[in-house]
Amino acid sequence: MGLFRIQHNTFEQDFTMDNFDTDHINEWESVDRLQENGWENRYVYEASLVCETIKNNPHIKNVLEIGSGPGVLSQKILEIYPDLNYHLIDKPFAKKYFDENQYKGTFFVKDLSNSFDTNGLLEKYDLVITNDFLEHVYNPHAIIKSVHELTNENSIFFISNPNWRMAHQFIYRGLFDFDNFVYLLYIHGFDLIGFYGSLLQTPPYPRISSETLLPDEHLTDWNHYLLFKQKQQK
Repeated sequence: MGLFRIQHNTFEQDFTMDNFDTDHINEWESVDRLQENGWENRYVYEASLVCETIKNNPHIKNVLEIGSGPGVLSQKILEIYPDLNYHLIDKPFAKKYFDENQYKGTFFVKDLSNSFDTNGLLEKYDLVITNDFLEHVYNPHAIIKSVHELTNENSIFFISNPNWRMAHQFIYRGLFDFDNFVYLLYIHGFDLIGFYGSLLQTPPYPRISSETLLPDEHLTDWNHYLLFKQKQQK
């Protein structure tokens, strides 16, 4: 068997793990990007999707947002549904911003890069949110497995999954292609039950083989907002 070598310039960018923000404890030390209009418009839209999900599932009382950043999305949701018991998890500087702005909810500081310590959380949540988060961690399996344990058959798992066409920072490129991602959730016990498109559009790159399940009208969505529930026992 011959030795297989990858040329140094095989990939578009010469990344090492230091380039990813996964291990950067000072992530969210600067929050300048939150002041940009694009972020505000996006959070308003995403909050409308979550609120529609809550409206359609009135049993939702306890919410967990994993990888929440400073909590901007949570506040827009809580403006509409102020009685939610809303928990957030992210890094220390995200909590600093959360506290300084006297945001509502309960913020937990946890390292989610390789595992998910659920100590201090509720036993079960009615709604779990991961908004552009799973693609940034080394072990998405650990997060999804823990979410399954923190939910029940009536819970909703709301996921924003970036489209590869928008050149996002993926640790495992290919895993988050639409078919592969739906399958990843399926083998961890979740069925896809709902789908929202994005406000923004990507360049019109053609369909690839790992997107057979993706509807034509959503091929160039910037993000895919997906709703999952635990697979029903047969």
